[in-house]
Amino acid sequence: MMRIGMLSIGAFIWLVTEVLPIGLLTDIAHGLNVSDGAVGMLVTGYAWLVALTAIPLTLLTSGMDRRVLVAGLLALAGAVDIACAFVTNYAVMAVLRVVLALGHGIFWSIISGVAVRLAPDLPVTRATALAFTGVAMGFACGIPMASAIGQWLGWRAAFIICGVAALVVMGGLLALLPPLPSRRRHLNIMVLLRQPLLRYIAVLTMLVIMAHFTAYTYIIPLLHDIPRSPEKLVPVLLLVYGVAGIGGNWTGGRLPWSAGTTMGLSIIAMVFCHGLLVASGWLPGLVWVDMVIWGVVAALLNLTPQSYAIELAPAEREAACSFCVTGFNTGIGAGALCGGVVLSTAGSYAILGWSVGIALVALWVLRAGRHYARQAAR
Repeated sequence: MMRIGMLSIGAFIWLVTEVLPIGLLTDIAHGLNVSDGAVGMLVTGYAWLVALTAIPLTLLTSGMDRRVLVAGLLALAGAVDIACAFVTNYAVMAVLRVVLALGHGIFWSIISGVAVRLAPDLPVTRATALAFTGVAMGFACGIPMASAIGQWLGWRAAFIICGVAALVVMGGLLALLPPLPSRRRHLNIMVLLRQPLLRYIAVLTMLVIMAHFTAYTYIIPLLHDIPRSPEKLVPVLLLVYGVAGIGGNWTGGRLPWSAGTTMGLSIIAMVFCHGLLVASGWLPGLVWVDMVIWGVVAALLNLTPQSYAIELAPAEREAACSFCVTGFNTGIGAGALCGGVVLSTAGSYAILGWSVGIALVALWVLRAGRHYARQAAR
């Protein structure tokens, strides 16, 4: 358990590194003399680059020992974070984020498989949930923590602290993890791209995450516009959302159903959450209930795609997870874009409507493809 715990801490550090520009957006913009939108592009561009590179780079590193690779990726995150702390030019910051994005897809493609190998006696979903505890913690407190450090010590200090933490965790992983030689070599990307099962994993993940991020990306304007939450309460509502997400990750690893069933129930629950948010326009107290349920649902939607991918393709774990990572990051970018267009043209209620529509399409794809996917995986 200590080994998976250290892996989970590594996931936390990597996620915080990913979202640092969000929590420090205004401070970085002032420090580099650029607009908030330019700093925001560091996040959007990062997601799209990960989507493009996750599959080929995961295959390129498929022959490496997983212990060495995970430690090396944390070393990369640490070095990039520390370098970002001394940047005085936006272009250099953008280049460093590009370098980080190249490692991102590999890290999230292999972490579930490493967790399963470290805990072979646990169910796949339980092992994945343990590794993803750091992800839930990162979503709950990563952005607020980065913002607080930025306010107290400056945005450059936040990057240094995160970078040093990544290097410390790298050392811990090298000390605790046993050698984990790769089980597959010479994977052919063209062969994998022709496999319907892997394409199904990518498309399904994209639709599920797109449905979530169409609304979640704009959760602050949604809270302002629908239940008309006072500005001072919004951080508290987001904290409730994040804490509920930690509980949702813990619960997700202990549910008695398959990852596919959990995903389907989570999609239905997300649709219910949006209805509850609309109802909070008339009964504002419901927004607190909505944040709790949505936080749990969000954690399950972060967890189940990789668990489901491993369930469907146990012999191609890392390849399946790389397709999942590609779909995940494509969904983030597409959801943010869709929600932004809808918000500017039709308003907050329309965002929820689009999110529900995409969720229903994802649910149909899940139901229609599960029987075929099981057969293809045999």
